[in-house]
Amino acid sequence: MLIRVALWLILLCLPLFLVAKMLLIFTFIVFATFATQFAAFVLLAGFCLLIFAGLFGILQRVWRVLSHYFSASQHGQRKCLFVKNQQLHRTLLLHFQRLQLTYFKELQRKRLFEKNNRQHINALSAAIGRDLQNIKHQLSKDYFSQLQDENRRYRMQQNEKALLKLHQKIVTLTGK
Repeated sequence: MLIRVALWLILLCLPLFLVAKMLLIFTFIVFATFATQFAAFVLLAGFCLLIFAGLFGILQRVWRVLSHYFSASQHGQRKCLFVKNQQLHRTLLLHFQRLQLTYFKELQRKRLFEKNNRQHINALSAAIGRDLQNIKHQLSKDYFSQLQDENRRYRMQQNEKALLKLHQKIVTLTGK
C-alpha cells in the first residue's frame, strides 16, 4: 500500500515539473518557482516514502522470521534434530570404538601368541640341549658341536619346524 502511494507521488511530480516549465515559458517566475519547489518536495516525499516502505517491509520480514525461529514448534524441531544428531554421533562413536577395541584385542592376541611361540621354542630348544647332553658320550665331538650349533641357530631364527626335525633326529639317534 505504501509503495503504491510512493509511486503515485513520484508520478504526480512529473506533471508538476511540466507545469513549472510551462509557467517559466509564460514568464510566471513566482508561480514556476513555487511549482518547481512543490514538485521537488513531492518527488522527495515519494522517494522517502518508498525507502520507508522498503525498510518497513524488511523489518516486518525480519520480525516474522525471528518469531518463526523462536516459536515453540521450531524449538521442538531443533531439539529433535539435536537429539537425532547426538544419537547418530554416539552410534558412530560406538562403531569406531568397537573397531578400535577389536584392533587392539587382535594385536594383543597376536603378541601373546608370539610370546607363547617363543616360550615353546625356547622350551623345545632347552629339551634338545638336555637330550644332546645325555647322548654326548655316544656322538663324535664334531657331530655334537654341529647339532648344538643347529639347535642354537634354529632357536635364534625362531624356526619351530627345524627344531622339531632336529629333535626327531636326536630321538632316532638315541633309539639306535
